[in-house]
Order: sequence, then C-alpha cells, then structure tokens
Amino acid sequence: MPEAERKTKKRLSLYDLTPAELESFFLSIGEKRYRARQVMDFLYRHPADTFDAMTTLPADLRRRLGETARLAPLTLRTTVEAPDGAIKHGYEIEGPSKGKVLLESVWMPAEPADGGPSGERRKIGGSTAKEKAGEGKAGAQAGRYTLCISSQLGCAAGCTFCATGKLGLRAQLTTGEIVYQVVHTLVMYRKLPDTVLFMGMGEPMHNFDAAAAAVDILTHPRGLGFSPRRIVLSTAGELERLGAWRRRFPRVRLAISLNAATNDVRSSLMPVNNRFDLRAISAFISSIELSRGERVTLEYIILAGINDNAKQVDALLAFLKPIAARVKVNLIPFNPVKGVGFRSPDRGKVLEIQEALRGMGVMAFVRRNRGRGVSAACGQLAGG
Repeated sequence: MPEAERKTKKRLSLYDLTPAELESFFLSIGEKRYRARQVMDFLYRHPADTFDAMTTLPADLRRRLGETARLAPLTLRTTVEAPDGAIKHGYEIEGPSKGKVLLESVWMPAEPADGGPSGERRKIGGSTAKEKAGEGKAGAQAGRYTLCISSQLGCAAGCTFCATGKLGLRAQLTTGEIVYQVVHTLVMYRKLPDTVLFMGMGEPMHNFDAAAAAVDILTHPRGLGFSPRRIVLSTAGELERLGAWRRRFPRVRLAISLNAATNDVRSSLMPVNNRFDLRAISAFISSIELSRGERVTLEYIILAGINDNAKQVDALLAFLKPIAARVKVNLIPFNPVKGVGFRSPDRGKVLEIQEALRGMGVMAFVRRNRGRGVSAACGQLAGG
C-alpha cells in the first residue's frame, strides 16, 4: 500500500519522532529544547494516556499539544493467551486497513531454545494482563521475557509457508507504530521485555527508514534505553539493505531466514532467493565484522518432506561448513498455517538434523513453538 494512503491521521503522534526530531518539534513551536526531555519521560518512562497527565509541562503547552499532536498511535483490540504463556496482542491502526486486519505482536517467556529443565517454567498465573504483571505474584515480573514485534501490516516477501505472507502488504508501519508495541508492555505488564525481536509481521528491510528510526528510539538513553545486543533484526535475506543496516547498527543482532540449502528449494519457498541466493548469503556472512562471541542466526523452518530429507541435510552441512564459526542455527518445526500444503516434521527428524549440525561443530538449537495454540508462533501471524 502506498504510504500516501496512510496519511489519514489528523494529528502527529509524538512516538513517531526520534529524540532529535522531538527537540526540533518543540523548537518549531517556540518552546525550549528541554521540553523534549520532559516529554520523553512521559513517553518512555511513565507512558501518559493524555497530555494533561504531563504535569511537569505548563497548562498552556499541554493544551496546545492536545490540539496539534497525539500520543498512542495504536489501539489495543485483543489479547489472547496460549497455554504455554505466550500472549498475542492485536492492535488497530489508522488508515484503510482499520478494522480489517490487526497488527500483531507477541509477548512470551524467554527460555533456552532446547527446553530441558529450565525450559519447563511455570505458566503465567492470573486471568488478566495486569494480574500477569503481578505485584509479588508468579507472573511476568518473575522471569525474563521476549517481545516479538511487527514492522509492517502484512508482508510482500511472499514466503509460501507464512500466514503473514498470504496477506500481502496492507500498510507500512510508522516509526511510532513500531515503537509503541514495545512501550505498551510498560502499560500492560509494568515492565519492558528483556529482548525485542523484529520477527513479527513484515520484512523490516522493506520498511527500512521507520524500522531504523524505531531502533534509534529503542536504544537512545532518553528513549527506551535498550542495549543494541538486546535487539534482533530478522530478515528474509534482503542483503543490499541489510548491509546498510549493519553499517548503521553494528551491534544489533542479525537473523536471516534460510529454510533450505539448495537454490531450487529455497526459491520455491522464498522469492527473495531469486535476487539474493545462498552464495550471496554465505558471502555476506563471511564479509561482515563480528564482535567477540557474536554469531549470525540462521533460521531454518523444517517442512516435512521438503527440507528435512537426507539430500537437503547434506546440502545444509555443505553450505554451513565455510561459515560454521560465524553462525548459529535455529531449527523451527513448521507451525500449521491454514491454506498452505506444508506439514510439521516428526520430533525425531528435527533432533536428527540438530545432531548432524552439532556433529560438524555448528551451534544448533531447536526452537520451542510458543503461541502455536493461538496462532502466535513463527509464521502464524495473520492479523485475525
């Protein structure tokens, strides 16, 4: 959807502005630069519902802000909790898709990918989001949490196994719509996530400017103050833009969706492979500078009978051999998506692939499919 079609908002959301842009905004309306710092406390430390709640601002300025700007760019419409503790949020955005498709994010307990004893944590207790936040209760305050956020409403990448891809691109999100998915956890759970994943709806490299500005806000000391190492950017493999991203954010962790180790199979699953194939991915990973202990994550969604056979596994081992010390592999059993012809693999087959990878020295983990029961797991977000 062309960006012009989204320009139906009556007022600017202050969440759309980076700290530098917020300072410029206040200067443009005749206020001092320090007003931006005051307002950022009410955006990112103690999110205010209204401008009147910004009590450190003069009453006249609060009135003017209420006439010319707005706060929350998203409206929460649904929350659905899975039996495993993952919670899917459905937000309404302004524009032609309003009321038709919801923007989705997923809040989930952070656990080792392989499960095991520490992967058998308790379910979130309580029956409401605020109870789950829990003052002294066994809730979201008790452990570490991850938030999977979206960068677009829908997606144009066209991956054949993905529910979001079936939607097509419905809208480009604004900076504020990306950032507010994180901010809103302070409202719902009284805490920020420990890790933010750009792994929800959309291809971040197709909305580069908004995603980059969002990371600027997420990592700014007066924004949300995240370490860049606590942010993971996942892409289908848009390497040209990913190179520019890496130069701008060298400490943000990278994940690339691989899903096959031969070009014919990967192209059948992911159209992006026709532009950036396996050789290009290997060359990109080999070319970038990695900090000590850093590895690029390769995501491998396992599709029964497609990429879990001996030929594909052998090809995967061959592909990984020259970059084994620079990557880790997340093995993700396929999550059911209505209307696609793929099947989930047997658990035994998944573990066989993991053992083969580890046998050649590759770090390989089996990802737990949190949220699967409420269509909140990897590849299942469809705005419903």
